[in-house]
Amino acid sequence: MRNVKITAALTAWFLIVSAGVTSAQAPAPAPDPKSPQYQSKGEQDRTYVFPGTGEAVAYHIYVPAKWNTITRLPLVVVTHGANQPATAPFQRPMDNPTLAKTAEARGYLVAAVTGYHANATGVGGWNVPYPMVQVPRQGAAGAGGGGRRGGGVAPAPPTADDFARAEMDVLYVADLMAKEYNADPNRIYLMGNSSGGSAVWNVGAKFPQRWTAISPSAAPLDDPSFPYEKLKTVPVLVVHGDMDTTMVFDASKTMVDHAKAKGVDATWLPVAGGKHTDAWAQPEIVAQIFDFFDKHSTKVK
Repeated sequence: MRNVKITAALTAWFLIVSAGVTSAQAPAPAPDPKSPQYQSKGEQDRTYVFPGTGEAVAYHIYVPAKWNTITRLPLVVVTHGANQPATAPFQRPMDNPTLAKTAEARGYLVAAVTGYHANATGVGGWNVPYPMVQVPRQGAAGAGGGGRRGGGVAPAPPTADDFARAEMDVLYVADLMAKEYNADPNRIYLMGNSSGGSAVWNVGAKFPQRWTAISPSAAPLDDPSFPYEKLKTVPVLVVHGDMDTTMVFDASKTMVDHAKAKGVDATWLPVAGGKHTDAWAQPEIVAQIFDFFDKHSTKVK
């Protein structure tokens, strides 16, 4: 009987780690010291080989000028809105992007992920099992954070494996950055907007031991079954613009209230006049997000 229990426990652990990836035997990705980009600074496009598929998956990073091999900087992992590339968070607001500048000024490593395939990151993507609370409107199919631009053939619909891999992409990139840049293990943060914000809620609750604090924005979930209790060790800053016409502003405030009722250290940051795509990226708001991360500089055990 004892062997059966041990086997069951190992099986459960294996399923969590593999998260549906078809070839669980493949080793986790690791930084390549031979790459010409290895430990380089500034804003960069990067790729890594996704375990089990052999595909090159993109991520986009910023490394401040102050970084060196003995400096342990905090790391923020960023998830984008629906069907976008990893570069998207670095382009908000479009007229004056703030993320790279903030990372440089505040001394943060930043890594924005693709989510395996961009088509696995729309509303209902990122392996998130909780529906988002969207503003009802006609012709709203696919709304929620910016869709695919331009013409051409639409990508194939995502599979269950694609969704699971989108979730694993967040964890893989976090580990790659932490290893390559010697990130402070007590200061690993997660933030994202719209469908990417739904990923922040979900990945934060699934893997709370990995994050010092999280900040979902414009990402209200239909939350009767959401496991808020798993976030008791992870402070949460919820951001939402009150001029959002895609996701329901008041539903984000409701999540804050429900989180607090469950003992979560949750903070509400409404953005007056803020719209759906980039309320979080306004200079004064992104500064407050990083202030929140600075305030929470040690993981709660």
